[in-house]
Amino acid sequence: MSKRLRYLISSILATIGFYFFLSLPYESHYYGLLVGIVLIIFCFWFGLGIVFDKSIYIRLMSIVMPGAFFIGFALFATLLPQTFLLSLIYSLFFGIIIYAMFLVENVFLVAIGFRTPPLYRAAYTVGLILLLLTSFFLFDSLFSFKFIYWLNILSVFVISIIIFLYIFFSVTIELPDDGKNKNVWYYVLIPSILMSEMALVLSFLPVGIFKGSIYLVMIVYIFGGLLHAELRDRLFKRTWLVFIWVGVATILGIIITGLR
Repeated sequence: MSKRLRYLISSILATIGFYFFLSLPYESHYYGLLVGIVLIIFCFWFGLGIVFDKSIYIRLMSIVMPGAFFIGFALFATLLPQTFLLSLIYSLFFGIIIYAMFLVENVFLVAIGFRTPPLYRAAYTVGLILLLLTSFFLFDSLFSFKFIYWLNILSVFVISIIIFLYIFFSVTIELPDDGKNKNVWYYVLIPSILMSEMALVLSFLPVGIFKGSIYLVMIVYIFGGLLHAELRDRLFKRTWLVFIWVGVATILGIIITGLR
């Protein structure tokens, strides 16, 4: 069976599973999330052909983004109007994104063995976009629960660890030593702590769920870009200035929104 056929079969299976999740009664959604995560793990390990292959670390990293996307988009979709046609549209969107993630993860797996294949840069860019989209759904769903501030801090901290751990993985697979000489927790914990502090600020500002999620996604983009440049030893002055201006614009947006 060819790779593309496995990706297609796995994506269709995940899409069907997502549609059934949307069809569940509201009180059964959390059980559906657990079953859905197991389904996503099976689909990706089967589709990528790594059920009994590769290290535990690589197998876990391969399902980080699709698993996070499933949780975030599933919770987000339950907040939207539900009809047969709309549920079908949500499921098709989910399936398309899942298929795109298969293509990205496949290139990453090839990069581990053969070093910088021609499609790596394109795959990394697409993967970053998908990761930012996933981050938005996760943060939007989180803020929709309207938790107390300390739960927001803790939740954003956990989500950020997952996000930056995946960014570290996706960047270091291109390095000659797979980043073994880099302290992974240095690159993961520091931005995660800063993200949780920003969640604390947003918990007390009337920025709204959508805007608050966008601001956090922008911060993920900034930190992700800085980590990418630092890990590849390309953190030049020009790179700093670009992300500093993006950060200043984001902070000004938060302040202006909070004062209105």
